[in-house]
Amino acid sequence: DDSSRPAHVRPAAPAAAHTRSGPAGVLAAWDRRRAEAWAAGDANALADLYTTGSTTGAADVRLLRHYRERGLTVAELTTQVLALEVVARSPARLVLVVTDRVVGGVAVGRGTTPIALPADRASIRRVVLVRDGRRWLVAEASDQASAAVSTSRTSSSSKS
Repeated sequence: DDSSRPAHVRPAAPAAAHTRSGPAGVLAAWDRRRAEAWAAGDANALADLYTTGSTTGAADVRLLRHYRERGLTVAELTTQVLALEVVARSPARLVLVVTDRVVGGVAVGRGTTPIALPADRASIRRVVLVRDGRRWLVAEASDQASAAVSTSRTSSSSKS
């Protein structure tokens, strides 16, 4: 129910998500459904975006519940995909390396002033999606070391 939420913090419908196809479209549609679950404060809808037993899903649901316990939901959650590499692709499974960041989001609570979420730094993740009927679910998303960090560590190591 959006009636308690000021009009300027209602979830936006990302038009670009409807125009992408292939793996980018799968990811955009999944991100849109995740944003809708967060905006509704719906832990069950959020959990339904992940495979059973997904530790990534469990962590996401825990965080949503933490916000709800404080009387907050997150509206306008927007993820910007900076790069996407398809590592493996089959009709039932996608493995992607995604560089993305959260670029929008507002914590909203009854009787409180909406608070913009802090800007997020870009992260690189390996995301495994599996098809469950007509839906794509995230099995896991694991952080990947960036090339710059890896190169920095190698360059600064001592040679004997």
